[in-house]
Amino acid sequence: MASEKTAPELLALQPIQNPTQSDVDNGAVERRHAKELSYNEFYWRYMHANWPVIITDVSNTWECRNWAQPGETDKDNRNANTPTHSHINFDYLRTRIGDLAVPVADCNATYFNSHAKLELKFHDFLARWQRSVENGTVLEKEKEKNSNVAKDNLYLKDWHLAAQLPAYEFYQVPKYFASDWLNEQLIAEKRDDYRFVYMGPKDSWTSFHSDVFGSFSWSTNIVGHKKWLIMPPGEELKLADALANLPFSIDEALLERHEVRYFTINQTANEAVFVPSGWYHQVWNMTDTISVNHNWFNACNVPLVWRNLLDNMQAVHREISDCQQMDNFEAHCQTMLRASFGINYLDFIELLEFIAARRLDARLVPKPDQTQTTTNNSQLLFDRYQMNAYHVQYDLECVRQLLQDMLQEPSVRQSPAQLHERCERLWQQLQSQSQSQSQSDV
Repeated sequence: MASEKTAPELLALQPIQNPTQSDVDNGAVERRHAKELSYNEFYWRYMHANWPVIITDVSNTWECRNWAQPGETDKDNRNANTPTHSHINFDYLRTRIGDLAVPVADCNATYFNSHAKLELKFHDFLARWQRSVENGTVLEKEKEKNSNVAKDNLYLKDWHLAAQLPAYEFYQVPKYFASDWLNEQLIAEKRDDYRFVYMGPKDSWTSFHSDVFGSFSWSTNIVGHKKWLIMPPGEELKLADALANLPFSIDEALLERHEVRYFTINQTANEAVFVPSGWYHQVWNMTDTISVNHNWFNACNVPLVWRNLLDNMQAVHREISDCQQMDNFEAHCQTMLRASFGINYLDFIELLEFIAARRLDARLVPKPDQTQTTTNNSQLLFDRYQMNAYHVQYDLECVRQLLQDMLQEPSVRQSPAQLHERCERLWQQLQSQSQSQSQSDV
């Protein structure tokens, strides 16, 4: 998404002595200015430590800032940490984006413990949203007289706009989130990605959940104010019922009653919220809101993704254990795993092979240091970020160690498509590379 005139920005990752130690768990979610937060600090202090943070001023130059038009109150609150009241620029959105089919959730209706889903044309969605804004005062008065009156509460969610309109450079991935193995592979192979746009009116919301695969997520508000309730991994178990089911929706009273440790985040325009792996959360749009969001994983959390994949595979085995004598039992399990979890063992090893090949192609020889950069421009992340040599080597070491763990897992050995052999072959390649790297460091 970067202009050809823009020089690549270096992701200067540096080694630290005790990467598992962190001092961020101080009872608060910090708000950090992008000008004062380095990539290296974010990597170790928040991403590697799996701790949330709010990063301000991340979208100053994004074209999609035109999707909003300033409201009167913005003039006084431009530098404040209070919600602003920009308005949606419906005319600009209609002009800039065609009448594409878009996925919409009806926040007033549930279907099997989820919001009911429908598909609309984008311009129809905008028209309904605009009417609800213009008629908002009338509707509120009607609701006071008649509690049965309900306004539209349609939330455009999980919209793959970047994939649908690849020539429209409406945002740039902030440097903090550029090490994104998941989207790096999917974009390169022109497959379904995990880059989304969300657009919703005041009072639209996302139900209580944690993110797909156990991935990280980031969400940047273009306009509007979101309220988040978010909790560290394991706290959600306090809310489970006798059948281990979690609630569809939460509020502060419920969390206090069950003594759940949680944090409240009030996110305003031009702020990015980093959501770590396994942190359950619920989000409300306190005003009309538009955001850009990604799910992703990398060397920091890919071991957790593997553990989640393994746990889900074990659940599949338990569910159909009475069918173990059937032909191609393990292949059926992999099919079910992909259907329930979103990926299976084959998808996972293909991703590791892809990342390893890219990093091996990009690494410097013979000796990386913190100032050297990779030399292959085809390896730029999101067309604008360049990993330094230490970062490349760190990714390779992560893949090697993960493969070593996978090779000890019986279900990998039993899997079809020669997955164990592929793991063994890639591990041997990275083991040889690691030994060569160690010798060159001497």
